Amino acid sequence: MAFSKKTRALLLEALSLKNLPRTGWILRGAPRESVAEHTYGTAIIALVLSRMEKLKATDEAALIRIALLHDLHEARIGDLVPSQKRKLMPDEAKVEREMLLGTALSPEITLLSGARASSRVLLLANDADRLDMLFRAVENKQGGCVRMSVFVDSALLQIKSKSGKELAKLALAGIKSKSGKRLAKLALAKRKK
Repeated sequence: MAFSKKTRALLLEALSLKNLPRTGWILRGAPRESVAEHTYGTAIIALVLSRMEKLKATDEAALIRIALLHDLHEARIGDLVPSQKRKLMPDEAKVEREMLLGTALSPEITLLSGARASSRVLLLANDADRLDMLFRAVENKQGGCVRMSVFVDSALLQIKSKSGKELAKLALAGIKSKSGKRLAKLALAKRKK
């Protein structure tokens, strides 16, 4: 019975991410996006990256599970921007272990810690996370938000895989305005350095 109670509690916490807004967008005056929306975008991008990279089924499954769970800790500690993380220094891995331990998802603890995932899978998981931010920044830019370059620059600096870079180019191709085209050129130039 404890197992099912803990799993129920985990599900309630995880589902609360649908109501938790992403802080960075709010601070920049961008439209609201929940952590759950970001997680969905990250998982879809992870699947695309997996197919582009021709991952084995086991690696693809690991990548998608990491994408689905990568921000689970935010249900307890909130969505912190980098400056808040540096100041507060939350132990995200510890929070995830506490949330998952004794639930149907207990085996995912070692996957999230990196112990059961290849370095390639971990790299692609990070790229999927950054690519979701990049696609959202481009979408926001097209919607009239002018303060998106910080997100574009940050994402481009962190995307490492060849497939991730290809998807980044696709995202930047969506910037249509003159200032947006300049932003895309600058971002790609920075990325090549």
